[in-house]
Amino acid sequence: MIKKAWTGYAAVLSAIVVIGEAANLMRGGPLDFRTFANWFLTAALLVATWGYALQRPIGSATYWRPAFWVLLGATLVTIVPAALAGTAAMIVVAALLPLVAPAFYAAYRYAYRSPQVWRAGQPAA
Repeated sequence: MIKKAWTGYAAVLSAIVVIGEAANLMRGGPLDFRTFANWFLTAALLVATWGYALQRPIGSATYWRPAFWVLLGATLVTIVPAALAGTAAMIVVAALLPLVAPAFYAAYRYAYRSPQVWRAGQPAA
């Protein structure tokens, strides 16, 4: 049951991200360094969420442990100025935070609390 819920969450979050980015591009959003950096970080967060949801090793725990902190730090660096940009921006951040917070929980669990996943990815002794 839990695996199905996480898989459903990963699918919905992935769809929302793809639709949102496509809409942004169709409205003429910029394709600059920040956009590509955001896509890279978002993709990493989604991959970790999918890995946790499916309980499958993607890469290694030695990658995902520091990657989690990079994702969290980069998000905080971008969310604080966004939240301080005004009332409307703060409302958007507050509305989006509950949507993405489970992905960070999944990424943390994937990196630090899923030994069964990482054992499954190692060759038999």
